[in-house]
Amino acid sequence: ARHMVFTGNPGTGKTVVARLFARILKDLGVLTSGHLVEATRSTLVGQYIGETSVKTRNVVQRALGGVLFIDEAYSLYQEGVEEDYGPEAIAELLKFMENHRDDLVVIVAGYEREMRRFIASDPGLASRFPSTVRFPDFSDAELIEIFSGQVRSAGLDLAPDARDRVADLLRRAPRGRSFGNARTMRNLCERATVLQARRITALRRPTPEDLSALLAADIPDTLSGATRVRPGTDPLAELDGLIGLADVKKEVHRLAAEARAGDLRRAAGQPVTVPTRHMVFTGNPGTAKTTVARLVASVYADLGLLSSGHLVEVARADLVGSYVGQTAPRVRAAVEQALGGVLFIDEAYSLAGDSYTQEAVSTLVQLMEEYRSDLVVIAAGYEREMESFLAANSGLDSRFPKHIAFPDYSDDELVQIFEHLAAAEGLRLAPGVPARLRTLLRDVPRGPSFGNGRLMRNLLDAAVAAQSERLTDSSDASELATLSADDLQPARPEAAAEGPGLYL
Repeated sequence: ARHMVFTGNPGTGKTVVARLFARILKDLGVLTSGHLVEATRSTLVGQYIGETSVKTRNVVQRALGGVLFIDEAYSLYQEGVEEDYGPEAIAELLKFMENHRDDLVVIVAGYEREMRRFIASDPGLASRFPSTVRFPDFSDAELIEIFSGQVRSAGLDLAPDARDRVADLLRRAPRGRSFGNARTMRNLCERATVLQARRITALRRPTPEDLSALLAADIPDTLSGATRVRPGTDPLAELDGLIGLADVKKEVHRLAAEARAGDLRRAAGQPVTVPTRHMVFTGNPGTAKTTVARLVASVYADLGLLSSGHLVEVARADLVGSYVGQTAPRVRAAVEQALGGVLFIDEAYSLAGDSYTQEAVSTLVQLMEEYRSDLVVIAAGYEREMESFLAANSGLDSRFPKHIAFPDYSDDELVQIFEHLAAAEGLRLAPGVPARLRTLLRDVPRGPSFGNGRLMRNLLDAAVAAQSERLTDSSDASELATLSADDLQPARPEAAAEGPGLYL
């Protein structure tokens, strides 16, 4: 059988080789026309019973005499999904492959791991696809040559500094299964030519050399089409400006130093392994876990380890569905939204206990590995519950090698946080407020539900409400902006568990 499996990441030349293979078979007299018909799940699978066989039959009939190339063929088999018509397409395809074996070649393509599962899903597939061709990712040197060829095809001359700029982008770019290889180079060339055209139109009298030169200034800042908006402050400086958290700051600085060291080794031409950067944050509510996660995303983006540096926050309700087949798509949607940044899973220990949460965890683990080069997952929650959660899920603990513990704030740190929050709202504190606040804190039980910085936000909101009740029309500007010790009320028992504030 001449049918084959092509495995590899996007942009590795699978479609191009399939088209050339069709022409070769035509020249050898094996196929009558040698054309290529490309298909995907959407062109083969219908939405109701009976539609799939008709769609598949029409596509295969158009491919007779040539090659049928099915991209992401593994999507025809979706494990655990009820009422899926993909198997109907597979059955129809196998029938045509048997009946037209002398004038049809089928090539199924996709990621290697998924394609192995796909071939193993049906006994008829394994016997009809005896050959597998693996397409490796292109090296940096090969990608630069591909880019240079595309620039020449566009009628431009690639300047040496532009070539160096592309090499630097490739060196710093996160690599993973989603990396587009030659496709990324094509998109980069198209974006560069647009920028070159803008630069040329700004010149009063461009020379022929100007018109044909592609300079470093014309190369975009990133390989991806997304443009990152850099924060106005240094994320590490912002981290150092947070109140308390000395050990946490030390850990994040260590992570940044490890990343810089890897970049220096890469620049020196030394081999660099891509470490797993997923993390676990443990601590009580209000200890700045979300704030630090957002800063970690910015730090990694500044170092070129993440392409955008944004933060996506999710909880159990965002990931776990209410019926079979709903959970995996939800997890994938959350991960894809977080690509290029950090996926922050709050109360991650709640992803345990039933088949739905197991599906969420298994899907998450798969996607963490798939997108490890441009995604950081931070799982957060209470320390004891997170330890139990990781211990109960085989292989999960090894995928979160970094554990950072967030301690409760001391009374002095909580007073500083209160002062910071009040100042941010334009309020001044009367001399007796810090002492009153310390007195109130002594009466608040410390435990897993203690709200830390979140409690300070709630106390400030209650103090502002109490101040509003004592203000009158005759109150001057100083009184309007001043909180007194009497404005501070004892914290209600449930206050620690209420809504978010600055220090989460």
